Amino acid sequence: MKNCENSKRPSAQENKSRKKKKSASSGSSMPHWCMEAASAIETKKPRTQLDSQRRSAQEKVVKGLAETAQTKQAGLEFLEVHNLPRYAKVSVDLERFVEKPEHVFAQLPSPTGLYYTSVVNLETGARTFGLEHTQEMVKEFIAEKLINKEITLNSKLVLSEYWHNYYGGNLIISRDGRVFVELVKGKHEQLVKGKGKILMTAETNMLMGLLKFDATTELADQEETKLRQSILDALSLIPKHSVALTEGVVKSRFQEPVVNDQGEQCTMLPYDGYYEFILTKANPDIDNWSVIFLDARVGRDADKYQLAE
Repeated sequence: MKNCENSKRPSAQENKSRKKKKSASSGSSMPHWCMEAASAIETKKPRTQLDSQRRSAQEKVVKGLAETAQTKQAGLEFLEVHNLPRYAKVSVDLERFVEKPEHVFAQLPSPTGLYYTSVVNLETGARTFGLEHTQEMVKEFIAEKLINKEITLNSKLVLSEYWHNYYGGNLIISRDGRVFVELVKGKHEQLVKGKGKILMTAETNMLMGLLKFDATTELADQEETKLRQSILDALSLIPKHSVALTEGVVKSRFQEPVVNDQGEQCTMLPYDGYYEFILTKANPDIDNWSVIFLDARVGRDADKYQLAE
């Protein structure tokens, strides 16, 4: 019997219970504001009809955000090519891991002893993931998902090191340079499917061209200042490219005016796209946060995340 399946198989009753209440640490990531938009349906119809409308709207959002495994891989490659701070990770066929998990763990000794487990469906690109797993928990997680037929062996396992998520954030940059950021306290997982209370947002002020920060709860001055700086740090890490300076480009403090080879006035803007990140600390005793990017969508893959005009 394969190693990951050596653990005790759950009884039929346990399987039934698990299907009713799946692990709180698994899901598929998407921008929080997409689910808010789907839920913000104003109507005077009876609640049953309202709930039905919300479910229908949310299903459309989820369907619209469906991605292939190739899209996911392209996002991870963007982080790697531009050397953005990210989790060290290894990607292997799930069947290979099931047969010899110790060989895969040997390739990725996590400094914290914890892992981020992500299983990618090669046909649909759907991800099933778990957080803060020890090596034994990784094996149990995969065995359970296989037994419950939530995943198949014909999948890709992306195993990453895991650092404590003090804060999690989503960052979106539009083609014209506008920026929107949302931040939650704790795991980035709270942004999965619209869960979690937004702690702070940052959005480009169209009049001034500066980022306007908004803390949704009262924060100590020092904490708010550090969080604002961390958001700016995340934004500054995203690579820039030359964009012709036209009326359609939002002027902001982040633009660097230049002249290209044709003598045209241009500005350097960060690549438009959608980015997921966390704020963490390599050492819990240090004051400043470190940014780690979890995922990215750029180019056409980011079209569905573009801000409304």
